[in-house]
Amino acid sequence: MAIVVGPAAGFAALAAAGALDPVPLLDRPIAAGLETAGLLCLGFVWVRPGDRRTRRSALLLALGVAAAVGVLALALRATGTVTDAYPPSFAVWIGAAFAAIAGCPPALGRRAGRGDGRGDGRGAGRGGARWRRAAAVAAVPLTAVGALMLIDQEYGIWPTAGDMLGHDGTLRGADARRALDGDPAARSPVGGTLMMLDAPATVSHFPHRPGAVYLPPAYYGPHRADLPVLVMLVGTPGTPINWLKAGGGEATDDAYAAAHGGEAPVLVVADQNGSATGDTECVDGPRGNAETYLATDVPAFITGTLGLRHDASRWGIVGFSEGGTCALDLVLGHPGVYRHAVDLGGDARPNLGSPEHSLVALYGGRAAAPAAHDPALLLAHHTYPGITLWFAAGQDDPRCAEVSRQLAALATRAGIPTHQFIGAGGHNWQFASAALRGLLAPLSAQMGLPGPSPTA
Repeated sequence: MAIVVGPAAGFAALAAAGALDPVPLLDRPIAAGLETAGLLCLGFVWVRPGDRRTRRSALLLALGVAAAVGVLALALRATGTVTDAYPPSFAVWIGAAFAAIAGCPPALGRRAGRGDGRGDGRGAGRGGARWRRAAAVAAVPLTAVGALMLIDQEYGIWPTAGDMLGHDGTLRGADARRALDGDPAARSPVGGTLMMLDAPATVSHFPHRPGAVYLPPAYYGPHRADLPVLVMLVGTPGTPINWLKAGGGEATDDAYAAAHGGEAPVLVVADQNGSATGDTECVDGPRGNAETYLATDVPAFITGTLGLRHDASRWGIVGFSEGGTCALDLVLGHPGVYRHAVDLGGDARPNLGSPEHSLVALYGGRAAAPAAHDPALLLAHHTYPGITLWFAAGQDDPRCAEVSRQLAALATRAGIPTHQFIGAGGHNWQFASAALRGLLAPLSAQMGLPGPSPTA
């Protein structure tokens, strides 16, 4: 017990103190090395030539782990926690971690010399048992951390350990209020200021998580009110801060501001889902009035609390995955509020699977509601002066890439200035962050800030 609890407690103390915050979680060689080391430790514990009992135990363990992984995958899909396809390698990585956890107690409980030596080699048997105990203990953190990193690299959710632990440097509470009021001691001394600020659901009464705001240096200058605004929407599963950290929103806006005298869009990250695994598709329905929240309450927060002037030509929405679906739908549905939509890896229309299920789960059975939120129909039957649209998907995300091409073609046919590209990566934050870096300057130019002219 001491062997397991002691290092775990020390590791937890280091994590709580922030000592592990800079540790990169998107380093694939490190992750693969940890996972390989863990598998080697498992092999040392369970692969024992000539030991029939150990072979039988290892087989039972493998079958049990496979069953546990299968049940977990089914549960994630049945509950809607993870609906996208994920690589089969996930089963191997998670299975290795389960095997290490399940195999540790039997290995630690095995008596020295039992099955570890032959003849009078009892001393060697005791030594082998000690090494196997050590390998069993080491396999647990090695496989667990390796699996976490490898899965994280698939989606890019946490670039560093600090991001995973919530040590993101975001101002909260009274500190955020002082920074908002311009207190130099509370603001970031270099670059913009990142803070947790909540847009209250005064009209919509939508149950949501607190959002975040990034204020560029020019926010504290004389032209604050005229700065453009980008509302940022994450997908599901996800948390609002993902856009500013994993999505590179803070760093990208900071870099733009540094090159343009402190001027950059104000980034407002709003929560449209209510939980990490919620999915409203940004419509009003049984899951809450998410559309009213984003079209009415969030703009009121931007003009009231942040003191920015509403100018639809200088306001836009950037969304990734489900957030991309939302961005397009909200701009087409509310062009008097927002006029620039960036759809990164979104769907063709709001949906939760089949049309029948979506009608009930999203719209409460209102028959006319799906058509009123279908971009293809909206683009075919309405005109949108002053609107600009951006569509992008990762080259390793063929389904969303095809949706992106189709929507871009419909928008172009409707006479809307449209920009479409395929970026590096898949349906992950690595793609989204790279896309934002590439389009922020031309998008800012569309919203009235200095920058290169956008090209289709």
